Amino acid sequence: MDKWEQIAAQAWQAILSKVQAMKAEGKTLQQIADTVGAKNRSLIGEWLNGNREAINAPFPNLMGYLENLGIDYRDIFPRTDKMDRADESAVIRRVAPHAPNEVVQGDGLPQIPVMGGTGAGDDVELFQATPSYWISVLPQYMVHKDIFGLVVYGDSMEPTIHKGAVVGVIPFDGSFNEGGIYLVQRPPFGRTIKRVKLQSGQLVLISDNAAYEPDPLPFEGYEKIILGRVVWVWQMV
Repeated sequence: MDKWEQIAAQAWQAILSKVQAMKAEGKTLQQIADTVGAKNRSLIGEWLNGNREAINAPFPNLMGYLENLGIDYRDIFPRTDKMDRADESAVIRRVAPHAPNEVVQGDGLPQIPVMGGTGAGDDVELFQATPSYWISVLPQYMVHKDIFGLVVYGDSMEPTIHKGAVVGVIPFDGSFNEGGIYLVQRPPFGRTIKRVKLQSGQLVLISDNAAYEPDPLPFEGYEKIILGRVVWVWQMV
């Protein structure tokens, strides 16, 4: 898959996540089609059933779908371009307070897969079975054999994690670190990343962006809701 195919695939995943969310909210196929700007509701049904994808739609149609759904194309297009310059202009840092940025450069660096995206604000269902692409990281950031990257959609974790950054996620091992940043499943809408804190005997999802309200998390069964822990942030400068 070349970089333009990867961009189209990322655009399609962003579109599909919005369509799935609208369906989960109870909107009809016709309402979704009107919002998306699709020619008819049967097309939306084919998207949801997995029988058809917008990835092969004409470029103007694809861009129109993104615009109509409120998705900024700049959150999608730069990522694959940045891939080609990862060793020259990417920085990586841990999510601990005051952690320094380290430039990602050098020969023979480890590669990790970027497995789609996740929300940071609105929940987003973007979690692929195969990598969208691979990024280089410094050896000391290969902290787990199953570590993977996710692109962040949304601004609720700014300024700690900017929209469009890639976060490194390791599988949740059942241990909870107060105030840590986690990948959380929020049915029926999808996955998001938030700080998880204990307040008055209840787990609460906290955004670093003060514009977002705290979100209580059911304590019972939280180990099935928390999917992974964010350990570092990778982004272009």
